[in-house]
Amino acid sequence: MKENYLLQHKTALLNPYGSIVQVLDGDPDKLLVGIKNVRSIPNTLMHKLEPAGFTLHTIDKKSQLAGRAVDTQLINPISGRYMSGSSSGTAINVFAGINDLGIGNDGGGSVLAPAISLNIISFISKQIEADRPQQLKPNTDNITAGNSIGFMVRDKKILYRAIKAAIAITPAASAGLVFADREYPGIDAQVIAIKDPAAPRAELTDFLQEVLSRCDVFMITEGPIDLEGFGDSLFGHFDERTRNLQRAAGKGYVRVCNLAGATALSLPQSALGTATLLMCESKPDKIAQLLGLGERIEEAHDELIERYFLDLNNYFIDGYEI
Repeated sequence: MKENYLLQHKTALLNPYGSIVQVLDGDPDKLLVGIKNVRSIPNTLMHKLEPAGFTLHTIDKKSQLAGRAVDTQLINPISGRYMSGSSSGTAINVFAGINDLGIGNDGGGSVLAPAISLNIISFISKQIEADRPQQLKPNTDNITAGNSIGFMVRDKKILYRAIKAAIAITPAASAGLVFADREYPGIDAQVIAIKDPAAPRAELTDFLQEVLSRCDVFMITEGPIDLEGFGDSLFGHFDERTRNLQRAAGKGYVRVCNLAGATALSLPQSALGTATLLMCESKPDKIAQLLGLGERIEEAHDELIERYFLDLNNYFIDGYEI
């Protein structure tokens, strides 16, 4: 039996954050997976992951109302604010150690933003289940586009195992031509002027597509996500005051990665809700270079947060039994 399986399963049944719709038994010898409760993630993906050592463990809560960018029914376990959406429950279940891998879908930041808000790792790509049928619908900015499937993890090795199983891409040795918003220690990158992350989504999408066509990997710092504002366009559309609060939520390029057709990898920095965001065109050779660069970047791990949240025994000190 996989180490920690019983505690993970027992905690899932307890559902301390209200983030789980259904708990499944799964295979106790494999890594545990949670999937966002949406129809657009086909079961063919789990069929690819199972031979690589993954098993389905939970069906996860999502934010309501057509994939809203915040979930007013779930709370971010660190900040106490409303949880970023819409793959909110999936992110919480990975953050809390209930699952080893989370699977969500991302139309305008729905995987990247909740993961970044909890300082865990995330990845989205158009290459994952690329041939699945999708029901297209306009977003709150009236832009119509399909979504991407994405992964959330605490452990980069688990992420890369899932990517290899899902799309058969492994890291390349060289990152090729890298554009960046600033200098990053140990990374050979060309610093360029970037468009304001708070710009309208249509403008930011066009800019990102143009930049990605000229480089192999584009990297920026994103966030802090939903820490100092309320990052939701339903809320922000009312007036200048609500728009300013929406901008203060720190959701910039995560809003347009999927719209631009990009593959993206977020690696947490030490500041809460902040990440290094790597982006590239969704072409296998460029994704391999993005993953290679991602291997060289050390993501931050907060010892206090991990000690506090990842000891699952903490949920049962009051004597709960099943």
